[in-house]
Amino acid sequence: MPPSVALYSAIVKAINSIGVDAYSASQDIEDMSLPICRVQLLTSSSTNQFANARQYEHTFQLDVVTAQDGLEQGLIIAYMIMCQLRQITVEGYLAQINGEPSMSSMVDSSTNRILNRQIIRVNYDIIEDTAF
Repeated sequence: MPPSVALYSAIVKAINSIGVDAYSASQDIEDMSLPICRVQLLTSSSTNQFANARQYEHTFQLDVVTAQDGLEQGLIIAYMIMCQLRQITVEGYLAQINGEPSMSSMVDSSTNRILNRQIIRVNYDIIEDTAF
């Protein structure tokens, strides 16, 4: 499994483990039962080449979406997700968070209802475990 897919899967599992449904950024959600978290890979690049392995850097954006009156709930969920992101492990890779996750907050009125969004950005460095 490519490192970006393995890391994406680990992030989704971490979000699901706290009872929040995770979706890709392009996935349509017919009956949007809030809260949810959208996960997308923003950048992925190979940053180092070892004799027998590669190192990659991945940047993800996670959007915690809650209803108009769910700002407090969204902030709590975002904090819980940020705690989970610090503990991500990926089988077959050495994965570590690069810096602290950052969070911003916004009100989204681009749909037919007003939503709160807590936007988390997180960077990971990941090395194939064949390097060790």
